[in-house]
This record gives sequence, C-alpha cells and structure tokens, in this order.
Amino acid sequence: MTVLIRTAEGPDCARLAEIEELCFRDGYSDKMLSREEFRDLVADDVNQVLVATDGAQVCGYALLLVERDENAGYFDSLAIDPQFQGKGIGEDLFKAVETTCVQMKLGVLNLEIKENNYTLLKRYHRFGYKCFQVEEAYYADGWSALRMRKTVAAIAGTE
Repeated sequence: MTVLIRTAEGPDCARLAEIEELCFRDGYSDKMLSREEFRDLVADDVNQVLVATDGAQVCGYALLLVERDENAGYFDSLAIDPQFQGKGIGEDLFKAVETTCVQMKLGVLNLEIKENNYTLLKRYHRFGYKCFQVEEAYYADGWSALRMRKTVAAIAGTE
C-alpha cells in the first residue's frame, strides 16, 4: 500500500461524503458534512481539504478551517474509511494538516474532541496539544467537547 496525501479536488466530493457517512453516522450524525458542503470547501481558497489516496482510491480526509482574522487553524475533522483504518493514514493526515499550518504561517492550530474519546485524547496530548476550554453537553448524545490547542511555532519546532 502506497498512500499519498494531496489537496482534494471536485471529483473527490462524492467519496468524501461516503467516508463521512461510514465514520460519523453513529454519534456524530448531526455534524456530518454533505457532498455539497464538501464541494464548497474544496472550491474555497482558504480552507484546506486534504485527502489520502491509495492509487486512485481516496481512503481518508482531513479538514482544516482557517480563521485568518484570528491567525488560527481549526482541525475540523479527520475520517478514514474503515477498510483502511489502523495503517497510520490518520496520523499522516494529521501531520499534513500541521505542516499546512506552518506553511500558511498560522499562529495556532485548534481542535476539539469528544471527552470520552480517550484514545485520541491520549494521542493529542502526546502530540503536544493542551486543553483550553470545555463545551458542556456539546454533542447530541450529551457528551462534552474538549477544545485543545498547539502553537504553530511548537509544530515547526521553533518554540
């Protein structure tokens, strides 16, 4: 398996919506992106949709929303087709988003995580992210969201 990461293109949007459905229909369905929303994001000049491909097949994506007025990136979502999970693709996409933030000269990268997602919480701590806010009962099932942050200088190794 040879995985490449690139910027998403218009023809990828149907597959991105399919991956979204596979990964988020249980517990996150109120926050899922549609094919049309992906199309708008891919066409956007500021926000970044990165895809991981194995040959011609899109096997995952990461979405970076950019808030220029705050000099911040927001790691909105990452999803890997269940057939491709456990192969390091998610971590590759995560690192690609961090690299994109460095290239865009953003100040911080923010993300949020469901408070009971202990596996990802541990990983984000290991990557140097710190919790800065809790949004109580944020998700439809009543769980809270933890908002986490890392400076881009720390990502670039200049802090």
